Amino acid sequence: MKKQDNLFRHEIKYFINQIQAAELRLFLQQNMDLDPNCDETGSYWIRSLYFDTIDNKDYYEKIIGHNIRKKIRLRLYDIDSPSIKLEIKNKYDSYILKETVTMSRKDVHKLINGDSSPLLNYNKATAKKVFSFMHRDLYLPKIIIDYDREAYIYPFENIRVTLDKNLAASFHSHDFFKDNKSMIPIFNSPILILEVKYNHIIPIFFQNLLSNFEIQRSEISKYCLGRDILKR
Repeated sequence: MKKQDNLFRHEIKYFINQIQAAELRLFLQQNMDLDPNCDETGSYWIRSLYFDTIDNKDYYEKIIGHNIRKKIRLRLYDIDSPSIKLEIKNKYDSYILKETVTMSRKDVHKLINGDSSPLLNYNKATAKKVFSFMHRDLYLPKIIIDYDREAYIYPFENIRVTLDKNLAASFHSHDFFKDNKSMIPIFNSPILILEVKYNHIIPIFFQNLLSNFEIQRSEISKYCLGRDILKR
């Protein structure tokens, strides 16, 4: 597949503990800029609602390790937000490509309740593509994933480094717009997920930093982690 430089990015992920996160955070604060979306705590909250087919095609393609796969999700950053992002996250080997469309709260309610027709009101290819997926493959809302994200940015190669913590999951997809008290923690211990995204090459100094922590790259999916902790 031909890769357009302005769309496709590398993404690598690691599990790290709190001690490693504290050391890494110090480096990030000294050498990178805090994402402007972060609040006074140095992070911001994210909620994702993932869709999958009746037979969980996307889940199993990730578990099996297909090189080309996707996830469809709604993404919310504020319970009271009037608009929500619908996203297809495509994976092509080591590259990712995100396709998005912003939807109204009213239309998202309909989508969660099984009515995908509002997607046809959006003049964007992503909306039409999701509509096609949902009708052809019978996609349904499956699981909510919440977490807090620390994010740092660096202009060279458009590097973005995130530390995701306090991951929790719930099968109550209709609670997407609620302060859901039924969320189940995904990890029993304080584990964080480190993600590094960049365009083409990652600087040597950052490679050296990661090697100092003796951490191994992992094929991590928050969606699959949530499904597994809730027994799918």
